[in-house]
Amino acid sequence: MLDQTNLLHSLVVNYTLNDNKVDSFVPFILETIANYQLLDTEKVGQEAGSAEQGSVHKWCTRINSLLQSKVSGAKWAGISFVKISIQQSETLFIQNLQSWSSALLTLLTRPESTLILSDVILTLSNIFGKTINKPELQREVTSQQLPRFNTTLLNLSENQELLPTIFDALSQSCIQFPTIFRPFVENTQKLCLGVLDGTFDYESSVVQSAANCLASITNTGGKTNSLVHWKSISLRLIGSLNFLLDRLFDTIDEEKHASNNLPQFEFPSVSDDYIIAFPILFSRFQCLCECIISLVSLPTSIPVHVPMNQFLDFLCRVYNVCDGSFIVNKDKNEFYTLMLGVPSLYVHSNKVLSSLIICAGEYFTRHLRLISDIILKLLDQSKDKWLLRNSTYRLTSLCIQKYGIGFVHFVSSPLLASIIDDIRIKQKPQRDVLTDVISNTGKKGGKNKKRKITNSDELINSGIQEFNNVNVDVQISALEVLKTLLMVDGSSIPYNIRSTIDNIILSRILAPFSQLTNSSITTRNESDIQLKLYECLLALIVAPSAFQPTILPHALRIFSSGLKAQPRQLQLFSSQALAICDLMLHSRLPPLQRLPNDSISLSEKNIHESESKETEPKENIEPKENSDEHLKNEGETIEPSIHTLKFSEIDMIPEHSDKKRVHSGDGSDFDAEDQARMFKSFRSDDYTDSDNEDEEMPEIVPDGPDSDYESLDE
Repeated sequence: MLDQTNLLHSLVVNYTLNDNKVDSFVPFILETIANYQLLDTEKVGQEAGSAEQGSVHKWCTRINSLLQSKVSGAKWAGISFVKISIQQSETLFIQNLQSWSSALLTLLTRPESTLILSDVILTLSNIFGKTINKPELQREVTSQQLPRFNTTLLNLSENQELLPTIFDALSQSCIQFPTIFRPFVENTQKLCLGVLDGTFDYESSVVQSAANCLASITNTGGKTNSLVHWKSISLRLIGSLNFLLDRLFDTIDEEKHASNNLPQFEFPSVSDDYIIAFPILFSRFQCLCECIISLVSLPTSIPVHVPMNQFLDFLCRVYNVCDGSFIVNKDKNEFYTLMLGVPSLYVHSNKVLSSLIICAGEYFTRHLRLISDIILKLLDQSKDKWLLRNSTYRLTSLCIQKYGIGFVHFVSSPLLASIIDDIRIKQKPQRDVLTDVISNTGKKGGKNKKRKITNSDELINSGIQEFNNVNVDVQISALEVLKTLLMVDGSSIPYNIRSTIDNIILSRILAPFSQLTNSSITTRNESDIQLKLYECLLALIVAPSAFQPTILPHALRIFSSGLKAQPRQLQLFSSQALAICDLMLHSRLPPLQRLPNDSISLSEKNIHESESKETEPKENIEPKENSDEHLKNEGETIEPSIHTLKFSEIDMIPEHSDKKRVHSGDGSDFDAEDQARMFKSFRSDDYTDSDNEDEEMPEIVPDGPDSDYESLDE
């Protein structure tokens, strides 16, 4: 057995003595210490002899020397060695806490590089965090060093590259030691609001960390009661957003809301020129929405009162903006500039609404009709806006998962029509190239005539082409909503729509992905879409229709071929799906153990040559004869054998020229009069069951478990 004392001694002597070269050996040293656990507390304490204690003492002494070195690489090496020492050895942490924390704080006050300062901040946060359950260390070290650490962090805030690390360290300090951090709450809040004023992109790490930091100091509490402080901050955020919308919606005809009088945070004023002001205001709106999402998502120590009425008024104010909201006597160019950013307002409002739904639980059951109208309006307006459509589908999927059939009842027919339109395979009409060539050669020379006739690309691509030009992310989101909808209420979908969905899913699985898209990068997109299609196919089997034959034989064939698919994730899902199918076929027997070598390969060649081959023996499970005739009437032909798959042209939902009526299987029509309800002004008080507008909202705990409702009043 190797002597670990000699190993640690070799590392110290051979690789750490030269300050100019030690940084190049840091990865090797850390990996060796991690593999052999050379600094483990038990080995150092119980088996420790004089030689072992001497090696550990040399290690700690060398760390102190590296931290005081004048070489930047040596300082970085010393910080890395401190991290792994306190991670492996509790004894080393307690013995060297005072010296290491003082040395690191000294480094933090010097003009070091951003890399070193960032590592020092992370290491000190980890050191102070390990003293939470150690009162003696808190009294001797943390209570003295942590205020100095917080002050230094605020002084370093001018370095924008360090801001994400600073905000994370301040958040951790506020959560772990709220009493010590209380004098720094006000300055930290000002620092966070300075980042959230729209000068930074909302997707940047600094905005995300600033939003989390502001939410942390709000949830922990300031100098006042934590409950009052949380509600005050949330109302001021809503007031700031309403004040921002007052400037943006200057050309919009809207109602006056009582929530406009809410208190607000003071942000820098913007220019009177809307061309300069609008981009800043849009960015500020996005940042404040991210802050609200963090505020309602992070856990609180005590139950807090969420001002749901004010949140709903703010969201409805955004969703009410549309093309017909323009005031006649206002500047039309300003209105068009506003409409450029309205989809972004919708997307971030969807994020806020999703966070509130997760936070509030069953509270929104009284507002399901309002939410359904908002979603249907967004689906109708986002046909060419992929980011907004993707966001709307995600919100829809969350609502279906949260509220089940009660929400599906409001959106089923128009939602399915939108999903089918996004995932269906479209066909280009056939074009006779030779006829065009003959008609255009009357006045053309022979050279041009020869060029046209021998244009092989046109001759090859002149036939019917299948394609889908919808964004890949939108297709994935639409398939996710379809899967969730099938699992919740798949058996109640009308027969004609359900048959169309079956045909589309099977056709998309069997069609090569390269023929459906013009994208050159298809590997990742193909695997993601194929996985979602397989999930939808399994949902079709789990929730079968009572009025049409099952597609289980085709699913067995497809899942068997999926065992030999290239993506590993698709193989795993196919194996799980086959196990579920086996439980359906043989409810009292365990699922069959299938290996990839035993799976049946399903290729395009087998599909096209299936008609010319002899009919193979039937399996035990096959569709009924009357079921085949039933499907033939709907435009789909399915052979009895599961080894032969043949599809005719797929009958989709009838498309009318006026686009104003969608037929459902139960005989009810969703006509223009019903659809007009989507474009009226959304007001939260129109959808509440109570007539008292001043009714107090119940207390809602953002981090508490959501209790599912038992039933919905129809």
